[in-house]
Amino acid sequence: MEKYIVKNEDEGIRIDSYLAKENESLSRVAIQRLIKEEKILVNNKKTKSSYKVSENDIITLEEEQPEEVEIKAQDIPIDILYEDDDIIVINKPKGMVVHPGNRKSRWNFSK
Repeated sequence: MEKYIVKNEDEGIRIDSYLAKENESLSRVAIQRLIKEEKILVNNKKTKSSYKVSENDIITLEEEQPEEVEIKAQDIPIDILYEDDDIIVINKPKGMVVHPGNRKSRWNFSK
């Protein structure tokens, strides 16, 4: 659990902006989500993203544990235009996901 004590010079700043400044690994959107999930408390009480911090507020942030994600390769037929020892040119269909992300692909290539 992380703990922050608000200093006088930070008084009046929205809590999401304050925490984004204090913890560069979290975006304001992530902070707002954590506030909704009640994983961020001010003086041991739940809060809102619009809350303006006061001097000596004690803000606690429950650390999220990274989720284990298993990435499975798929056998997808692709159109190879050119290939040699150093380079490959592929005609990738529009919308095909090439890097794993949070969103699900519109395409379902599994058989």
